[in-house]
Amino acid sequence: MTVLVAGGSGYLGAEVCAALEAAGEQVVALSRTGAAPAGKGLAGDVSRHRFGLAERDWAMLLAETTHVVSAFGSVDWGAGPDDAVNLHAAGVRNVLAFARQAGALAGLVHVSSLLVFGRADGRVGNRELYVGQTFRNWYEYGKYYAETLVREATDVPSTVLRFGPLLGCGRTRPGLDGRAGLLAAVPCLLQGYPVHLARRGDFPSYAGEVTTAAELVVRAVREPATGRTWTWFDPAEPSVAEVFTGVCRPWRRLPRIVDAGPVRVAQRWLGPRVGLPRPLLDYTEPWFDVDRGVLAELPGGAPACPPGYLEATGEALTHHSSRLTGGMR
Repeated sequence: MTVLVAGGSGYLGAEVCAALEAAGEQVVALSRTGAAPAGKGLAGDVSRHRFGLAERDWAMLLAETTHVVSAFGSVDWGAGPDDAVNLHAAGVRNVLAFARQAGALAGLVHVSSLLVFGRADGRVGNRELYVGQTFRNWYEYGKYYAETLVREATDVPSTVLRFGPLLGCGRTRPGLDGRAGLLAAVPCLLQGYPVHLARRGDFPSYAGEVTTAAELVVRAVREPATGRTWTWFDPAEPSVAEVFTGVCRPWRRLPRIVDAGPVRVAQRWLGPRVGLPRPLLDYTEPWFDVDRGVLAELPGGAPACPPGYLEATGEALTHHSSRLTGGMR
């Protein structure tokens, strides 16, 4: 196989490149920087026509690529429409255009997110996408829209792979972004500010570990692409509170997580004043209800996460402790 990984220098994309190379596949890592965590690096931009590549590089990709992994895009829940929607829309359309022209293409693996369900009511699984949900932010809508484009492209053999928040310290270590997703709350927690969560955070986070997620992408590349949707998260199902506690453990700090109760409205006003990012204030209550049966539908079964990956996430963040906590360690 020759696998084009769009977004190959990112947190997950870099791990996918490394896992594919370790599995013996030829890898082309496409990114704006051209960085190659594994395989061959190629500088390009998925949002541009023909990825902004020279004719020779474009022709080479069309001739040699057998599989595409779409793993690009922002991981910031607070991203605006340019990063969260326009990039995904243009990028996915260009990836699909490439897939239609690549004569040897056997499959596209599109990395999506469980947050496509936004504020969904009822239980959701692999078959559903639009369930009448509303969206908390542009990030959720961008992920939803990108998956919609892939699902509608029935002429392209594809597999959609949904993950929740990915954590852990990967093998390639391209740089864990402590400003995005659940990790954006860490500075506030380390400085002792209380975070008010429904049921004190005792609801699913749907977190997973990044190298395990990458191995699942490799599995999806090797399986026939038949338009299925796969969903994976840590089968141990750590709660939001357990994620925060594990990530803060390397600092030897116990996060102050209290029940939201009547202060929920006040926290939306006070939260940003004490350093809690505004996008996280929309995730203080249970997000949605995922049917746990989706794990049983994974070909080969649902892999477990390596022990200690939450603590490893916190340990990786200690290298940026000054930026996170104003010098606190």
